[in-house]
Amino acid sequence: MRGARRLGVVAAGVMLVVGAVALAAAPANAAPEHCWAAAGHYEQAGSYITAYRYWFCENGPDIPRPVSIDRYLSPGVYEEVASGSGETTYFCGGTLYNVYRTTGTSDFGILCS
Repeated sequence: MRGARRLGVVAAGVMLVVGAVALAAAPANAAPEHCWAAAGHYEQAGSYITAYRYWFCENGPDIPRPVSIDRYLSPGVYEEVASGSGETTYFCGGTLYNVYRTTGTSDFGILCS
């Protein structure tokens, strides 16, 4: 009987350790329950670029996330032109062709300088 009890205690301890490791390994920015991530942008050439990034939730308010708009300068080099929480807008001063990226999206070109 003592051996079975000792085995049960050891097994319970192992399960607690495995559970703690699994919780510690969960990503810090995992989606809250009943929420999903969305990020994107919309723009008007020569006028503005608006970027957004949220957790959209079924059972509560949407949760804004950090978002930025970066202008391409050279290979691997970008300049942040706008940032915010949830959404941000960069207003263009001209219509020269430039390449931009927003948080969570790939590069895109637009007539916006």
